[in-house]
Amino acid sequence: MIYRVDTDSLEAGIISELEKLKIYDCHEHLPSEKEWLTQNHDAFTLFSHYCQHDLYTGGMDRETMNSILWQAGDLDRKWQQFEPYYNAMKDTCYCRAAHITLEKFYGVPELTRDNYRAVSEAVAANATPGVYSRFLRDACGIEKAINCDGQWDCTEGGLLAQTVWIAHATNHGDLIEYFGKVPQSAAEAVFLARERLAAAAKAGVAGMKMFAFDTTPATETEAEEAFRILASSPDAELPRGNAFNRYLKLAQMYAAGELGLACCVHTGYWNDYRELNPAGLLPFIRQNHFHRIDLYHVGYPYVREAIMLGKVWPGVRVNMAWTYLISRKFAFDALDEMLEMLPDNKIFGFGGDYYVPDKVYGHLCMARECIASVLAEKIRRREMTLERAVHHGTRMLRDNPREFYNF
Repeated sequence: MIYRVDTDSLEAGIISELEKLKIYDCHEHLPSEKEWLTQNHDAFTLFSHYCQHDLYTGGMDRETMNSILWQAGDLDRKWQQFEPYYNAMKDTCYCRAAHITLEKFYGVPELTRDNYRAVSEAVAANATPGVYSRFLRDACGIEKAINCDGQWDCTEGGLLAQTVWIAHATNHGDLIEYFGKVPQSAAEAVFLARERLAAAAKAGVAGMKMFAFDTTPATETEAEEAFRILASSPDAELPRGNAFNRYLKLAQMYAAGELGLACCVHTGYWNDYRELNPAGLLPFIRQNHFHRIDLYHVGYPYVREAIMLGKVWPGVRVNMAWTYLISRKFAFDALDEMLEMLPDNKIFGFGGDYYVPDKVYGHLCMARECIASVLAEKIRRREMTLERAVHHGTRMLRDNPREFYNF
């Protein structure tokens, strides 16, 4: 059994209490259920998001990876290409969530040459109307999930609360993508961006999704100069920290606050993570102590920078979304340290961060296991009572996100 804790242990008792909770999931990337049902699903779907990155960094070329994970095709061929890379990555945290899901919903602890066909049939059979409710509400106990990238009005019967992407521009194409045209000026771009946020807020979104790029203010003059470069040519390109981008970003952050939207900030791990240090938010936060900011992924690898923002500034919350998949050791250490440093309203305990609904269950099991391990260790060190431990777990998984997002 993949998800296993000694049934006599302190951890198991805490997990049992956490399993009784209705969860507020603080980060997903789920398509609409209707869209999900139109896609191809087989056993290899369970090893797409995020396992695909371990396949790629383990040496599988992207064309092969895409044909295995996303396209209909001969299952035998898929297995032959998949097996050697799977054997190399099967002990990573990314894979562990898939294995927990396999065991829960498909009755096997891992994929093998003897079961990949039967698992594929079962995965395809699960892709029927009501799948989100079965996986997320029934199996996971999720009351509501913050969802990124979906249509604003797609709530799946109240299960999802969407976010709206911040408008930003480093090239000419970005202007057209976000505004539908090239605005006449930086000032007009700000006006259009604010209108878009107002429309999203009216549609009921929970927050504005953004990256933790530099928030050093730019003057209107500097912004207009940078904008003219971007608007002048289809080939124009500027760094992410260009003055127009910073000017536009800050205007939208203020607008989000006025509209009652949280700033949902991707920090750390992804692509050029050097640009995503959460400390880049400091210029804004120092001037706006109570602005609601949800820091995704505890800034990994800039963990202490993220924790410090939560420690010092009242509006900041620190979100454990994705963390248990990145590294159980990192997640344990970060949570252990945060419980020493932060008031009990500061930590969001779980976000599956998936576009594969089945796998949310596996990640949630890992989250409960890690949270329980941290809390049990604090009890053993006589830093916390069992009653307080359950209180903290409840705050992380239910009360904190519910209160912050006014659900």
